[in-house]
Amino acid sequence: MTGKRLALHVFSTFGKGGPQIRATQVLSRMGSGWRHLILAMDGHTEAASLLPSGIEVDLAPVPKRLGFLASMRSFVSQLGREQPDLLLTYNWGAIEAVVGARRARFERIVHHEDGFGREEWDRRLRRRNWIRRIALRKVPAVVVPSQKLETIATKERKVGADRVHHLVNGVDCDRFHPAEGAASSRPFTIGTVGGLRAEKDHAMLLGALAAMPDQAARVLLVGDGPERQRLEPLAAKLGVADRVTFAGATEDPAPFYREMDAFVLSSRTEQMPLSLLEAMASGLPVASTDVGDVRRMLPQGSRGGIVEAGNATALAGVFEELAGDAERRRSEGQANRQRCVEDFELGVCLDRFVAVYEQVANQGAAAGAQPDR
Repeated sequence: MTGKRLALHVFSTFGKGGPQIRATQVLSRMGSGWRHLILAMDGHTEAASLLPSGIEVDLAPVPKRLGFLASMRSFVSQLGREQPDLLLTYNWGAIEAVVGARRARFERIVHHEDGFGREEWDRRLRRRNWIRRIALRKVPAVVVPSQKLETIATKERKVGADRVHHLVNGVDCDRFHPAEGAASSRPFTIGTVGGLRAEKDHAMLLGALAAMPDQAARVLLVGDGPERQRLEPLAAKLGVADRVTFAGATEDPAPFYREMDAFVLSSRTEQMPLSLLEAMASGLPVASTDVGDVRRMLPQGSRGGIVEAGNATALAGVFEELAGDAERRRSEGQANRQRCVEDFELGVCLDRFVAVYEQVANQGAAAGAQPDR
């Protein structure tokens, strides 16, 4: 044995998304006293490339595709084999692990809820809420990044308010910073960063671009995903293919923000998107749908670009306003970056996660729940 404590992380997926990026940052912040085992329920582990060096991390074998009860029993057996000091579960796709741990009388659990997929855009599914109520009833800590999810956890899922932790995401303001010097002679560039998935509604973004009379504007899409095969022909159909750049996936999005004049978030559902924080830290003005905590994230004077989700006409209007007002872009961009420096500094935000993890791990040990090794 190494003498280090073991944290077992169970993800619905360990693909490259906001929760996975944040998790890799938190792992590093937990320090050398921990080692980590990551289990991806769907077998996707692309975010492993983001794990920092100097921490001890292993990837667990991909679990077999089983039904809910069989997956729960399988996880009970895994808990017995690994005997972790802390179990960290992420989103609905890992709920079987929570139920299994509860059945095994394992108490040192922190569950994270970061948002919804396409099936829960408008309303939560009754069966999922019912299962969450049962599974999370005695979990010591439930972590959420937005006030909306905090309300859902306490009101709909009946998690005690003392066990729900609203921990905001953070951003590295040294890595994400404004471009130096004057802007180039490029066309006005509206950019976004993130997976090309249905809930991001890039189709609405392309529709907004097509509605702009200014043919000089262009869109930069940074990221990849299943929607790309639909979006590329859609751009051609709308007559904007020559004004849309599909940059693909990247390990480092920071330089791409410095190629943008404004950032856009066209999503149908979000909570506290990391890409928005990165854009704000990069000194960009924002056009966004009114989802999750976006309105709370932006300073008061930068909320003029918020529109109703799905409203391409309104979004096109914001694009036009930003394109024609360099002073507005400058002042909102400065205010957005200052908000990140003051309220969303990465190290401070990560330390809040680590404090919750340590509290749960230490309370369990103090209660005599430490497994025999």
